[in-house]
Amino acid sequence: MNRSLLLDFLRVFAIALVFIAHFGQVLDHSAGSFFGVKNFYYVSLGGLGVSLFLILSGVLAGMGGSSKNESYLLYMLKKVLRIYPLYLLSVPIAIVGYLLGGLLMEGDLPELFPNGFLVDLLGSITGFYSWGGMWGGPYNSPSWFIALIMVMYALFPLLFFCIKRAPHITLAVLLLVSVLSRWYIGQEGIPFVAGSLLDELKGWAYRQYGFMPGRPGDWFPLCRVFEFGLGIYIALHVPKTFWFRLQFRFTPPVRVLSDLAFPLFLIHYPFMFLVLWFAELGLHLYLSIGVYLCLLFVAAWWVNSLDNRVPRKRIIALFTTGRLTEKPV
Repeated sequence: MNRSLLLDFLRVFAIALVFIAHFGQVLDHSAGSFFGVKNFYYVSLGGLGVSLFLILSGVLAGMGGSSKNESYLLYMLKKVLRIYPLYLLSVPIAIVGYLLGGLLMEGDLPELFPNGFLVDLLGSITGFYSWGGMWGGPYNSPSWFIALIMVMYALFPLLFFCIKRAPHITLAVLLLVSVLSRWYIGQEGIPFVAGSLLDELKGWAYRQYGFMPGRPGDWFPLCRVFEFGLGIYIALHVPKTFWFRLQFRFTPPVRVLSDLAFPLFLIHYPFMFLVLWFAELGLHLYLSIGVYLCLLFVAAWWVNSLDNRVPRKRIIALFTTGRLTEKPV
């Protein structure tokens, strides 16, 4: 697939929204405030950025299509290899940020495994903290997105088939499913999970702000399936030439930022305390933000470079033929 500058630009715009929201929240600025319908779709600018990421993921998956000659296991292996090497590279970096933040801001190292060694080990490796009601876990809050996007990819072949056969009906059904799921979860929490009286009290307290405990509206797949499905729908109904019409003078920087969008998303949050720490050391706030961003971009570039060295083609060849080869499958 040729590179679309428009899709690159939208990806950069999405990560920019996430950064603006998180900077606002760390600095107690209105840019980080939440808006929308409480207990239904109550988000910051970062939440809008995540919605855009989901739609773009659906667009890219839809443009790639679904191969009838490819087994489901091979398809999922490719998605795992796309997401997890980069994510796993980010885990130790996030843990360092978690420990360093406690040491520099609180004067003491936080507990390394606050949820227990096994829970934090499995949660960190899989990225499925959210399914245990812990959202993104103690080290890196945005990591809940890993579980969500992997479920969306797992559903993609079915969604692609249905949207291709009955696009308008399928999209309407997905919208209805998402609306009903958001409404139910906003009132009751995760479906089919019995809660104690304490859980009900916590749920009531959270609803006054706009979320359920663990924020299932963010990660529960049925709440987000419409956004991903919308991306597939767009991919199938918007001519592919549309995505390649945009001409932009600063193409290389946009493409570099687009390539770094996911690494930046994965590693930025555990180190946002550095902005406040630099300011406490006497740096002007804007300079603190600038230094933080410079360090972050260097780290993201390094992580992305390591990820590019992962021998994905060889792993896929080993899976499909049983022998290693440099030839792509």
